[in-house]
Parts: sequence; C-alpha cells; structure tokens
Amino acid sequence: MLSLSLEPINRKEALRYMGYHGEPDEAFTALVDNCEKALQKTAQPRVIYRVLPLSRDGDSLSAGALPLPGTDIAKHLGGCDRILLMAATLSGQADQLIHRAGISDMTRSLALDALASAGIEQICNRAELFFQEQLPGVYFTWRFSPGYGDLPLELQPRILQLLDAQKRLGLTVTAENILIPRKSVTALIGLSEQPLKKGARGCATCRMRETCAFRKGGGHC
Repeated sequence: MLSLSLEPINRKEALRYMGYHGEPDEAFTALVDNCEKALQKTAQPRVIYRVLPLSRDGDSLSAGALPLPGTDIAKHLGGCDRILLMAATLSGQADQLIHRAGISDMTRSLALDALASAGIEQICNRAELFFQEQLPGVYFTWRFSPGYGDLPLELQPRILQLLDAQKRLGLTVTAENILIPRKSVTALIGLSEQPLKKGARGCATCRMRETCAFRKGGGHC
C-alpha cells in the first residue's frame, strides 16, 4: 500500500470542476484556501496496486481472473503483456468533510468537492510516477478506468475483489457500481517491455462525450 500526503491542489483544475469562469474575487479565494487546508488536514490518501498477466484467447482479453471486454480496452492494451491494476482513495474522512459542509453551506461543499476531485487525480498521477520508479525500463500506457469507452462499470466489484480493496482501503461499490468513498478511482495501466504506440484518450474514448457539461463549455474533464 502506498500512503501519500495531499500536496497543494491544482487551483485551476479545481475551479474548472466548479464551473467557475474568470478570476475569483478575494472572498471566494479565501473560501477555497480554507477548504483546501481542511481537505489536506482531513484526507488520508492511499493507493493499492497489483500486476497481473494479460491473456488473449481469440477476441477475448483478460488479466488474471478479470475479464476485459470491449474493443477500446483491446486497442489500449495492444502490445502489452501485463497490466498494473490500481485503486486510489482520498478516504472516507474526505467524503464526510464534504457531506458535513453540504448540510449548512452548499458553496463550501461545492468547493471541497471540486478540490477533492482535482486532488484524487493528483494522487493517481503521483502513484504512476512511483510505479515507473519501481519498474524501470518498462513502458506504460495511460490510466484506463471502467466507464471509459466501452469498458463496463460493472467490472468495479471484481476489481475491488482482486485488490482486496474493502479490507485494505475501506473501498466498496454500490449496486450502481459507484465507488464509496466517492473520491476514489480504479484504473488499469498496460505494461510492456517494448515501446507502445500512443492511443486515443480523453473525450475520444468517453461514453459521456455527447452530454458532458465540460465539453459544452469548450473544456474537458
């Protein structure tokens, strides 16, 4: 298990998650500053991971006991012989902080939520750097999560089971395949001993691209 501190959060990204346009005024900046300090004090970011061999049987792709259906993940893992399966969370304490704020102050809750969304992405990015240090000479794809492209969200329970995530992180999944704590991520990264072609990522592979509020505003998530 990898335990990380929550470093200063990318303010531009957090404001974008809030849908905030332009430069924030002093009062709002002070609010966000206060929320960031509270989140840094409260969150307990942790990451778990496991390397699994890839198996190909005709058009079927799997990693250990994890089936990987869909054409998008097959393209993403082309040339890879194994994957790194990971789960990351800011902890239930972070969720509770956001929830408590929402009872009496929705603006503060929104700021905390956006900061946490930006924060968990930073934790995942730092974890990737750690993985690369642990596996020198290995080529990595970018992170691919259930829900990207045609990789189904229904894989979430199996991923948590393979990582023993409930015991190790307190990470569970709802009947709708939503992770709890909410500020959590599961993902897989393709690994290869040979250089990999760069594949499509972001909006090109997202099933929400036609209804995404970020894209309607000219941005991306």
